Amino acid sequence: MGEVYRARDGRLDRTVAVKVLPGNLAENADALARFEREAKAVAALSHPNILAIHDVGRDGGVSFAVMEFLEGETLRERLSVSAIPPSKAIDWTQQLARGLAAAHDRGIVHRDLKPENIFLTRDGLVKILDFGLARLEPGALPTGADDRSPTAAGTAAGIVLGTAGYMSPEQVRGRPVDHRSDLFSLGVVFFEMLTGRRAFQRDTPVETMMSILQDDPPFAGATGRAVPAELEDVLKHCLEKNPEERFQSARDLGFALQVAERESGARGSPSSGAMRADRAVQPSIAVLPFRNMSADPGAEYFSDGVTEEIINSLTKIEALRVAARTSSFAFKGKDTDVRQIGRELGVKTVLEGSVRQAGQRLRISAQLIDVGTGYHLWSERYDRQLQDVFDVQDELARSITETLRVRLLPSEEALIETRQTKDLDAYNAYLKGRYFFNRREPREAIAEFERAIRQDPQYAAAYTGLADSYCIFGFYGGIDTREAFARARAAAEKARELAPDSADTHVSLALVEHYFGWDVEKEERELRHAIAIAPNSAAAYSWLGLGLGIQQRLEDALPFTRRAAELEPLSANARTNVGWNYANARRFDEAIREFRQALHIDPNAPYPLWATGLNYQLVGEHEKAIECLEKAVEVTHRQNFYLAVLGGAYAAAGRLDDARRIGDELDRRAANGEYIAPFNRAFMDIPLGDYDAAFLNLERACAERNGLTWWMRYSPVYDPLRSDPRWPRLMEQIITA
Repeated sequence: MGEVYRARDGRLDRTVAVKVLPGNLAENADALARFEREAKAVAALSHPNILAIHDVGRDGGVSFAVMEFLEGETLRERLSVSAIPPSKAIDWTQQLARGLAAAHDRGIVHRDLKPENIFLTRDGLVKILDFGLARLEPGALPTGADDRSPTAAGTAAGIVLGTAGYMSPEQVRGRPVDHRSDLFSLGVVFFEMLTGRRAFQRDTPVETMMSILQDDPPFAGATGRAVPAELEDVLKHCLEKNPEERFQSARDLGFALQVAERESGARGSPSSGAMRADRAVQPSIAVLPFRNMSADPGAEYFSDGVTEEIINSLTKIEALRVAARTSSFAFKGKDTDVRQIGRELGVKTVLEGSVRQAGQRLRISAQLIDVGTGYHLWSERYDRQLQDVFDVQDELARSITETLRVRLLPSEEALIETRQTKDLDAYNAYLKGRYFFNRREPREAIAEFERAIRQDPQYAAAYTGLADSYCIFGFYGGIDTREAFARARAAAEKARELAPDSADTHVSLALVEHYFGWDVEKEERELRHAIAIAPNSAAAYSWLGLGLGIQQRLEDALPFTRRAAELEPLSANARTNVGWNYANARRFDEAIREFRQALHIDPNAPYPLWATGLNYQLVGEHEKAIECLEKAVEVTHRQNFYLAVLGGAYAAAGRLDDARRIGDELDRRAANGEYIAPFNRAFMDIPLGDYDAAFLNLERACAERNGLTWWMRYSPVYDPLRSDPRWPRLMEQIITA
C-alpha cells in the first residue's frame, strides 16, 4: 500500500527510507488510518529484529514515515536464488522469534508474516517489516490512540486479513486471532526456508486456504531436503491447526530451536545423515492396534493384548527396528494415512489388522503395508480355535520377517517361540491386566494379574505386571505404601526367579527401588542390565535417565531420556522424563519446554500435567500452574496425589481458602479409610509456610516408605527447608533407610 524511497536526512546526515501513501490513497480514510497505525505500532517497538522508525508526519497532503535504511534483500528474493542451509534457517527463525516476542509483549500481532515482509541485512540481521495489518491490543499504542477500524484491535467476524499460504487457520476462518497466529505463519516461513517449497501451496488461493484448514502439516523431509528430526518436531508444533496445541509463545519457539540446533548438531542423533542412512537401509515396522471386531466391545483388551504380544515378539529381533508400543497406540481409533504414520514413527512398513472372537473361535486378519507406496506387501487371515492364539502370533512374526527379508539369529528363532504360559485363561487375565495398567487403573490391573497367577503360578510376565502395578498404586495413592512396597518387591523377586534373563524383570526390580527401596545404585544396575538384554527398551532408558536426573547427573541422564523419546516419539511420559532432567538441575525454562512438548503429544496425560504445573509453580507462574493441575485433578478423578499438588499450587498463589478446602477433603477421605501419603501432604505444607507440619509429614513419609521420598534429597521443591536445622536429620533417615 506504500511507496518507499531512499532519502537523505540532512539534519543527522544519514541515509533513511521514506514510506509515503501513494496519491490515489492519500484521501482514503481507512488507508490513512492503517498507515498511521503501522507507524505508531513500529514506533512502540525498539528491537534489533524489527524495522526502526524515526519520524512520521503529513506535509502538503502527503503522509510519510521515515524509517531506517536497510541494505540487503528480502527473504523472498533470497529464496528465489538458492537453498538455505538448516543452520542459517535456524538462525534467521530464532531472530524472527525474538522480534515477534518483543511485539507480542507490547500487545501487537503482526498477522502478515511472509518472506516479502522479512528483510535480510548485509550484516546478518533479520528484520520484520510492514505492520500494516497488525492487530493491536488495547493499550498497545503509547499514545492511547482510539482506532475503531477492524484491524486495530481485532477483526470483524468473517473478514479475512492476511496472505494466502501464510495465514493461520483462524485467520482463514475470519476469526479473532492472538499472538499464536504469528507462530503458525512463522512455521510456514521456516518450512519454506528449510525445503525451498511452500507448505500449503495449491493452484489457487482458495485451494491454498482450504489446505491450511484441512491438510496435515507437511513432512519437510519428504521434499528431498535433509531436515533433522528435531526440526521436524518444531515445525509440527508450529503448524498445529488448534492454537492451544502450538507453541504458546515466541520465546517457547526460540527455546525449542536452541535445543533442536544443539541436539541435531552436537551428537550422532537420529537426525544425522548417518543415522538417516541406517534407517533407510534397516527394515522397520510399526504394529498398529488391531481393531476389535468382536460382538462384545469389552473384548478390546484382547485385541490390544494380541497387538502388544506381536510387538514384543518382533522387538526381540535385532535386525528389525520396531516402533514402541506407546507410539503405535497413539494412532488407535484414528483413520490416519499410513504415509503419515511412517513419517511420524520413522518406519517403512505398517502392520494393521483385526481380531474377532466368537466363543472359542478366533479370527485374526493382518496386512503388511509399504508406507512409501501404500501397496500391500503381504496379508493373511487366520481362522482358528481360541487356544491357538499363541501359534497365530508366532506365525505372524515369522511371516513378517520373511516378507521383510529379515535374517533371524538362532537365538532369535527360539525367542519368538518362547511362551511364558500355555494356559489360555491365565493369558486372558494377563491381557486384561495389561489393558488396565496402560489405562493407569492399578486396582483393576492388580486383580487381573493376580487372577493370571492363580491360573498359572509360573507366569513370569504376570508377576512383572503385578510389581509395576503396585509401584504405581503405592505412589499415586490408595494403598499404604508399606504394603505396596512389600507386595511389589515380592512379585519382582518371583519374576527374577522365573525369568532372570527377561528385560522386563530387571525393569520391575528397578521400579521397586525407584519408588520404595531408594537404593539408587541397585536401580541403576538393574536398568543397565535391562538395556544390555533389550537394547531397544524405551522403558529401561527412560527410567534410568530419570533416576540419574533426580541425582542431578544431568549430562549422564540426558542421553538416556533422549534415547527413550527417540524410541517412543509419541510417548508423553518419555518426553516428560526429559523435562525432569532439566527441572532437577533447576533449568526450569528448558524443563517446561519439554513438558509442553509432552502435552502437545497428549494434552490430557496426567504425568506431564502435574510436572508442568509443579514447575510453573516453582518459577512463580501461578495461574498457569493452577490451570495444569486442575486439569490433572479432573482427568484422574480427584486422585489424592494430584489433589495435594494442586493444593500446594493454590497456597503458592495465595488462594489459601482453596488450599484449605483441598486439605479438608484429604482429611475426610483419610477418615473414611483412604490412605493419604504424608509425602503428598508436604506439597501443601511447604508453600503454606507451615514448616513444622512439613517436617512432621516428611518424617512420617520416611517411616511409612512413601514412594519417591528420596527425591527430596535433590528436588527444588524442598529448597525452602534446606536451611532448617532439622533438615540433616531428615536426610539421614533416607540415607540409612
